Amino acid sequence: MDLSVNLCGLRLKNPVIVAAGPWARNAASIKKCMDAGAGAVITETISMEANRNLTPRLYLGKEGQIFNTKLYSNIHLEQWETELESLDRGDCKLIVSIWGSSASELSYLASRAERMGADAVEISIAAPIGMRNQAFGFHTHQIEAFAQAVLQAVSIPVLMKLSYEASISPEVTGSIQRAGIRIVSAIDSLKGLSGVDIEQKQVRMPTYGGYSGDDIRPVALATTAALRQYTAFQICSCGGIFDYQNALEFIMLGADAVQLATAIQLHGCGVIREVVEGLSHWLETHGYESLDAVRGMALQSLKPFEEIRPRPLSSMVLQPCMDEDCDVCAEGCLYEAVSRGADGSIRIDHDRCDGCGLCVARCPNKKLSLEWV
Repeated sequence: MDLSVNLCGLRLKNPVIVAAGPWARNAASIKKCMDAGAGAVITETISMEANRNLTPRLYLGKEGQIFNTKLYSNIHLEQWETELESLDRGDCKLIVSIWGSSASELSYLASRAERMGADAVEISIAAPIGMRNQAFGFHTHQIEAFAQAVLQAVSIPVLMKLSYEASISPEVTGSIQRAGIRIVSAIDSLKGLSGVDIEQKQVRMPTYGGYSGDDIRPVALATTAALRQYTAFQICSCGGIFDYQNALEFIMLGADAVQLATAIQLHGCGVIREVVEGLSHWLETHGYESLDAVRGMALQSLKPFEEIRPRPLSSMVLQPCMDEDCDVCAEGCLYEAVSRGADGSIRIDHDRCDGCGLCVARCPNKKLSLEWV
């Protein structure tokens, strides 16, 4: 089965990339990810200075949610050179993530990364936490200058990691495309807070965190689709990818590769191999010889809002529901079309039903459906 991907000359054995993060904080952790079968591993983001680690720095929401208050690598550039010199990569590619406060800093870091043996560099233009470079997503001339500086400094492929805000901005995407960027990673984690202790009247974490996990996947999916439809970038999608089914969702929306992050944080490096093997098995059992055969297939079913014509649909009861302890369908109906009859069964008033579909989506027993009237 051919899982290979070509990112502007960077050929990966498979599309599963380990995103920048603490799971790739040094040679030992990078090697662990490589041995698990990743097509490429991106280092934790390297800056001109080592960044201190906060303790604690990870906060949990619901299952699959993480708020991370770590910015960039806590080891010096010189130590990174030592770490990478000892790294046996095998057939896995190494991508070095860099952050700088100026074009000259990024140019210097990129050239150092290439001398370290990086197969590609990824520019981190902003972060969901901290105050540095917060304006980059809104000042396209700065982003363009930063991108040009890196592209001129190296002869290896250059990726740019985008926030959600940057990904949906035609000004930003147009600017970096003019600069010469051909590959983007999207999206970075979102800015978030885990909550407020209303009794103590204080936040549950001391600063904003990068919010990642299962819940940001719908945002990341929409971003991937929009980037594929409206730009010419190759796309490395990230955001809530936990298994091969999630990976296929992004690929069917046009992603060239996918990045794993929170899944590794929560479940370990074994998830890398599971995603790779799952992709291969799915393609084989469905009669496809490569990822190219399914890439972007779902986009044809995605239409602009203005092109969708309303249909005369109404909720219908498929099977009698006598569960009087469950009234989610009736409670959520703004049109008062769902009620219980005298015998306790669910009834639909088709004259009132607007066909919004919420009751069908919420029914835990799948006893409702939307049908033509």
